[in-house]
Amino acid sequence: MSKKTLILILFYCMGTWMLQLILHAKVESDVKWTTVYEENFESQEEGTIPKDFFVLDGEFKVISKKGRKCLSLTGNPVGEHGFLFGPRYREGSISLSFSCLGAFKSRRHNVFAGALGGMRGLAFRINPSSQKVLFSKREEQIFGGDINWSSSKWMKIQLMAIPDPTSKQTLVNLLVSDESFSDSLLQKSKFILDEPLASGRSLLWGFSYAGEQMFWDNLLIRVSN
Repeated sequence: MSKKTLILILFYCMGTWMLQLILHAKVESDVKWTTVYEENFESQEEGTIPKDFFVLDGEFKVISKKGRKCLSLTGNPVGEHGFLFGPRYREGSISLSFSCLGAFKSRRHNVFAGALGGMRGLAFRINPSSQKVLFSKREEQIFGGDINWSSSKWMKIQLMAIPDPTSKQTLVNLLVSDESFSDSLLQKSKFILDEPLASGRSLLWGFSYAGEQMFWDNLLIRVSN
């Protein structure tokens, strides 16, 4: 294959990818959202967890941290701790957002992760030590990108999955910001998933590699009208 042919193929692939993103951006802008789940833990008794939570592993409980009620996970034992929550996703667009506060000790950082569509759905994992976000589906990595993350601040994550009604593809969009500043978008990762999102409940994980407590707040799930 000649060099000229390779260049033409490369430009064709890039053009096709850009066109897909443009078309999906139009689909994204047309979505009308409705809130179906919201939990800020203000009415939850300390030392308990909401009744809809299904804990897979870990010691989760609601506490008051500097006057702020939030969900906490003990720093020890270190392991893969998580919980299912909210209504079961079935079809259409879905948006999951939450605030979280980690910690670090030496070079070890607490790690946050989550998923849409249940245990084998679309999962993401924030790796503060490498400043990377990784996406996987059925435990196979499908996308990765750089991220601007702080383990000493309350951070906000929003993950959106928006199906294209004209194809089987799904636009995935991850937004990361500093919770203290409403317009402080630190990172935006976007890619196209070549299949529909699986059905299932939303899931959040915590990995307390620093041996310190982890915290979550302001859980919010929205779906398309």
